[in-house]
Amino acid sequence: MAPSATSSKFEFSSWNATRFFVPLCIQAMSQGLTYPLVGTIVAHGPGEAAEYSAFAQGLMIMFLLGCVGYGLVTTGMVFAKDRVGYIRFSRVTIAIMLGEAALQILLALPGISTLVFGHLLGLDGYQLEVARWSMFWSLPAQMGFFMRNIPQVILYNEHETSIANAATIMRIVVTAVVAPLFRWAGLVGWQWGTVCFTVPVLLESAVMWLFARSYVRGLPRKLAGVGKVTAMKVFLFSIPLSLGGFMLMLAVFALNAIINRTENGVSMLAIHLVAIGLINPLSYGALRNQAVAIGFPPAYDGDSRTFRFAVCSGLALSLPLLIMLIPALSGWYFCHIQNLLPSQEPLARNALWVAMLFPVLQAMRGHAEGLAAYRRRPKAVLMGQAVFFAVLTATLLFLFLLRMPGYLMGITALCCASAATLAAIRISLSKRFSGMADMPVQHLTR
Repeated sequence: MAPSATSSKFEFSSWNATRFFVPLCIQAMSQGLTYPLVGTIVAHGPGEAAEYSAFAQGLMIMFLLGCVGYGLVTTGMVFAKDRVGYIRFSRVTIAIMLGEAALQILLALPGISTLVFGHLLGLDGYQLEVARWSMFWSLPAQMGFFMRNIPQVILYNEHETSIANAATIMRIVVTAVVAPLFRWAGLVGWQWGTVCFTVPVLLESAVMWLFARSYVRGLPRKLAGVGKVTAMKVFLFSIPLSLGGFMLMLAVFALNAIINRTENGVSMLAIHLVAIGLINPLSYGALRNQAVAIGFPPAYDGDSRTFRFAVCSGLALSLPLLIMLIPALSGWYFCHIQNLLPSQEPLARNALWVAMLFPVLQAMRGHAEGLAAYRRRPKAVLMGQAVFFAVLTATLLFLFLLRMPGYLMGITALCCASAATLAAIRISLSKRFSGMADMPVQHLTR
């Protein structure tokens, strides 16, 4: 009997993998588009650029706290494959969300907010209040992000990534339409920026729940051969992945701090940030190979098809950087759009030469992380992310002593750290496994 269209979409082929990956990649690359749109509302407030700076730092703390849920999507793709696993995953997500909400409220209290936004971030007066209240009133959006994880993993597990992506694209479109209307109506400043940020997030979460409803109803009660799934098991699986999120955030702080201390540091950091603004969306997209490795687990011992797919997708994501090396195009983007000086433009272009390797490394790293998650080895992922932070910091310090120009230090260190992470996870997996995962593949897939 010929396989049905429904079952065949779970079988690996270049087309199925591409159909699964591309919406995830677009979603990852487009996530950051809404924040500049919201920023235009805030920057037109009474505090202008200073108000936007404080607002951005309030959101930075919000996202840092949100790292406690960094591993939830991967966790859901592993455990929420039947109704029992789905219920346990949902409960853990809600529990982590409530714990994060308590932290966010705590940081907004007088005294504690002064310590965080004043002593640590160096804000005072009006800027401190803007950052504090922006962080506090972004709580509904934060809860929307957490609640979105539940239907999102259901759609991912059903290989309906294009449907999940449609909800995210809708959020971006709504924000793009509403932001100019707010400015036209005079609804500007951090308060209205928070509204413009929050409402589309809640709408995206609601739409994703609507899309996933029929798939939730169709979940089997319990897949045969899968061991007992408890809320504690789900929680303990997620925590190492989430701790890795904190390390990645700390790595960004270390990166900026060291580059800023190089010769002509202000200029070097500006070039690095403009170049990394092109690189980050591509690297985030490449990391979605994590989901591909989970969604198409190895069918036999030594199955390397998803690894080859990861390498090819990484190379494809490097192509935009190659195009940006055309002098006329790079001059237009770096000087006219990003407002770098003409003397800085060749330096930014030089950074892109090194950066072309980064999406490929990130794609292979994402594949290794997905394989570790599929094999129920979250500590391997955590170890890899700890290696990322350690190698990034050590490489930056070494290059600082060598007096490498600051604009090249960042992307060079990122490539070294990503390669080290890939090697660490692969070594960790090879020590305990020889090919296949802990559980038989048929027990984890349909």
